Amino acid sequence: MKTELDPSNAPHRDTLHALGWQDRVLLAPMSGVTDRPFRDYIRNLGQGQVVTEMIASEAAIRQVKDSRKLNQAIDDEPGIIVQLAGTEPELIAEAARIMEGRGAHTIDLNFGCPARKVVTKASGSALMRHESLCADIFETVRAAISVPLTVKMRLGWDDQSFNAPKLAKMAEESGLNGITVHGRTRCQFYKGQADWAKVGDVRRATSLPLLVNGDICSLADADEALRHSGAAGVMIGRAAQDQPWLLDQAVDHLAGRKPRPTPGATEREAGLFDLLERMLAYHGTAHGLRQARKHVSSALVGIDDAGAFRKAANTTDDPSVMFAVIKDFFAQAAACEQATPKSDMALAA
Repeated sequence: MKTELDPSNAPHRDTLHALGWQDRVLLAPMSGVTDRPFRDYIRNLGQGQVVTEMIASEAAIRQVKDSRKLNQAIDDEPGIIVQLAGTEPELIAEAARIMEGRGAHTIDLNFGCPARKVVTKASGSALMRHESLCADIFETVRAAISVPLTVKMRLGWDDQSFNAPKLAKMAEESGLNGITVHGRTRCQFYKGQADWAKVGDVRRATSLPLLVNGDICSLADADEALRHSGAAGVMIGRAAQDQPWLLDQAVDHLAGRKPRPTPGATEREAGLFDLLERMLAYHGTAHGLRQARKHVSSALVGIDDAGAFRKAANTTDDPSVMFAVIKDFFAQAAACEQATPKSDMALAA
């Protein structure tokens, strides 16, 4: 396995700052998760840059249905990175111009989403099967905007078409400014283990700043992902939903500072209440509760009967009942912590 790439070619801090990557830790765009309330919540925890949910380019232009709210969500969000998806170069370019006009700091192209509903429309990671179209998108969008332009992709469509290094080189030649690579192919979906060493092959193919993504669930994972890939920083996805404080800890860790301790039950309860209140205020009660359930499921873990608490919280249509269940859960979790003090092994790793 190829490991520990030469760090002497690492991007200068000013280059990362221009992209909005100065913290070297980014929250991955996740549909249905990284909405405005969650992004604001992550920011409130401390450090780390955030990226919008994937926004379909055509919908962004037409201002239809939910895309209107997605668009408006960035209007007062300084430094935001906006991710766009699509298949038609001119439409993506027009959407990018709109988002630049709304104040986007960086535009990111989605060449990595593995979801069936996305790839069946030849978007997301399906684009990696059409290299000439990728080149057209790179060049057309680059010519349309003046803000930084990046792309997020997978290693390839499957094990027979590992073309991320080639596409990365094409992106550099087209004037893009940075690349993020998830260490799986599309056909792997989220099975198996992300191959951080293969992401290193992308690093060898281009001098553009690179973020590594996939299976980064701890500070130790961040270290190993960077060591194997040679990337400039990490993008953290699903683990940030389970451990929203991880981004702030990772920023300090990668900067050589001592991270803040993992929060205990009382702090986690307060944080979850903060997030849920943001979601209810932003989405309204009915939709806010539906959106909140995935976050509640991620948060209510760690005690013997956690499943019963999750079921009770996620089957109610009454916010007061959900909050009461959460309060009872964390009271029991706090009692368990007092009986068995929690170590900071995750931080020491």
